[in-house]
Amino acid sequence: MRIPDTMKAWVLYEKEKLKLAQIPVPVPGPEQVLVKIDRGCICNGSDPGIFHGHEAYTPPLVFGHEASGRIVAKGGCVSDFSVGDRVCWWFEGGAFAQYQTVTPKNAAMFRVPDTISLDEAPVLELVLASCRALMENKPKTRMTSLAICGLGPSGLVLMQYAKALGYGHVIGWDLYESRRKLALALGADEVYDPRKLTKEIVETIPGSDIGVLMMGDDLLPEEPTVTLFLRTIRHGGRVVSYGHPEKGCRFSPYVFQSRDLCMTGPVNDMKVVREEGKQVMQMVEEGKIRITPLITKNIYFEDFYPAFVQLLEKPEEQIKVILKWREDM
Repeated sequence: MRIPDTMKAWVLYEKEKLKLAQIPVPVPGPEQVLVKIDRGCICNGSDPGIFHGHEAYTPPLVFGHEASGRIVAKGGCVSDFSVGDRVCWWFEGGAFAQYQTVTPKNAAMFRVPDTISLDEAPVLELVLASCRALMENKPKTRMTSLAICGLGPSGLVLMQYAKALGYGHVIGWDLYESRRKLALALGADEVYDPRKLTKEIVETIPGSDIGVLMMGDDLLPEEPTVTLFLRTIRHGGRVVSYGHPEKGCRFSPYVFQSRDLCMTGPVNDMKVVREEGKQVMQMVEEGKIRITPLITKNIYFEDFYPAFVQLLEKPEEQIKVILKWREDM
């Protein structure tokens, strides 16, 4: 196929200044592949933070990082992937464009099997990212239990991954009834609305072995909510911090001290993600991690910004929004 000289891309020129622009198609270096983007999707967690000026990202930059597509060119040093391969990857930004360069040695890149649809494929980035919270926290027995604070896209994926791994009991916390119902439909054992919980009620909930904090700003990231959640983790249990609300997260250190809790983050070692990701991809193929129920709607990339504003204003109304370029339809 002929690769054009320029392409459409959503560019963040400065904090909170996004524009659909015509920019040069990137040329892959010796260790890179050039991917023609088939589909993308909005990241409910990171994209708002990047838009609002997260310190780890410096504009100008091509927005977005959840996508999938087909390799149309590659550098001479790339041997593990071929032109024509359909791929997904974690993690390299610049996905809200018609073409993106990716460096396989710096990412966890996988071939996408034909059994996974075009609309499901971009969500694989989220799946790989979310599952990192438990890649080094496998259940020791069928009695091992897990609690998840936040049933947004990542929480709903992690809940399914936990059940597929063999966690015996999985509990979810979320503000929104629609997400709690979806979690139950996807296999959660119990769900709670944190607004209705008190210390007395929490003390009646059996302690979970592991708790994962996956909430954003909309899940009341203040001391009462998180502290109550931590009280549902058994003495000597582990807490994985995954979510990153822009407003920060407050909780009582006394709960950690008195319950002898240990906090870690998700796996960031790319070698581990590549290896464990093979099992994750297989779980998706086998239907143990379901993506289609997470898809809220499909829109064109050209119409991305209004949908993004809606996500910022009413996060409860969207789980995963799939994007495609109008000319590809």
